[in-house]
Amino acid sequence: MEQYVRPAIAPQEFRDADGRVIPYGERWGMGSPPDDTYSVLSHPERFQPLHDVARALIAYLERNYNVGVSENPGHLAALPEDYVTGTTAVRLTPTNSDATPITIAFTSHPGIVVVSGVVRVEPFPVCGCDACDATWESESDRLESEVFAIVAGGLAEHPPTMRHRSFRQTLTRADGWSSGEVNTNGFSRERQVAARERLKELGGAWAAWSPREA
Repeated sequence: MEQYVRPAIAPQEFRDADGRVIPYGERWGMGSPPDDTYSVLSHPERFQPLHDVARALIAYLERNYNVGVSENPGHLAALPEDYVTGTTAVRLTPTNSDATPITIAFTSHPGIVVVSGVVRVEPFPVCGCDACDATWESESDRLESEVFAIVAGGLAEHPPTMRHRSFRQTLTRADGWSSGEVNTNGFSRERQVAARERLKELGGAWAAWSPREA
């Protein structure tokens, strides 16, 4: 299998109102962001390279795994209701029915949202406000880690129980893991019912995608 290579992105430079270069990703050091940077989104276009990275991931997965690829704005229906403003979405469906499809939505933020399993929804960036000080590089690291962990079979999901009233999930990544309960208020009742049934069939863990033979 070929090695994934992130596409080359031209250097970016953004300036503040006084003409000074903004050092995104290094603005606050070990200190706290100023109060007036919360809920302020300057230069959202700095996240545009995420679209290029997502396209490279899609092309790589199509070349190296047994997966069908379909791009259609209709795939945006995979997102929770009123979640984000999407422009188009690509759905990657592995031939192994026990492996989760992945929907990669392109948003006008600009940004990316990855939908997988039955209830996992992960945005990139999570928050683009000035206080969070995210960069396209750090968000690309997260995006690549997310996708490759899912493809490797690292996603497990569980329906609500008497003890846990919400859906639960764990994603095992190369650099660790994340888990917790999932707020599904943005999903329709029909979708939540279908999610419960699918997870009962699955038994919790999604399988790894099958590589294409050389």
